[in-house]
Amino acid sequence: MTSALPAGFSPLPFNPARGLPQQVRVTANGRALAVTLVAMTGDIVGTLTLDRTRVVVDGAEEHATRDASREPDVRAGLTARPPDALGSAAVRPYLVVLDGGRVIGSAPVVVGRPMAFGTSQTTGLVIEILVTELRLAAGALVEPGDVGSRIVAGFREAGAGGPPLRGAVPREGNVHDLLV
Repeated sequence: MTSALPAGFSPLPFNPARGLPQQVRVTANGRALAVTLVAMTGDIVGTLTLDRTRVVVDGAEEHATRDASREPDVRAGLTARPPDALGSAAVRPYLVVLDGGRVIGSAPVVVGRPMAFGTSQTTGLVIEILVTELRLAAGALVEPGDVGSRIVAGFREAGAGGPPLRGAVPREGNVHDLLV
């Protein structure tokens, strides 16, 4: 599966062979920002013993499981077995954006969903990040190396043209819908 960024988005130069966590620097709206991609797992020992090329995060699968058009079944969630500690449901990739060493936002990555950062009254909307492909192998979580991971992400500045940037909080609906 190959993925491209939509018009108006500049690539974020993540290198999947460098492993995670990984930080890249970009300039948006005259600000020098640091964008960090991290992935957390509850089973680091298990990660160390897995085949380094085993996929533990598949963004396409993640996108499908978080389809907002489906109504969640609360009873099924309460009675379901816990997720595999080394599967896409349990290994959570996050983006953290810093402006001058100060965190202006963090959010779990959901492939295909633009994420707005810096939306407070003091900072205004600074940047929108879109991850179009995220595939992380077990080896990428513990050390650098080419293990078959793939990261395609881009950013655009507020007012950079194209469709308007979304705010972090929806104007209608439940703000808790943003929790993933």
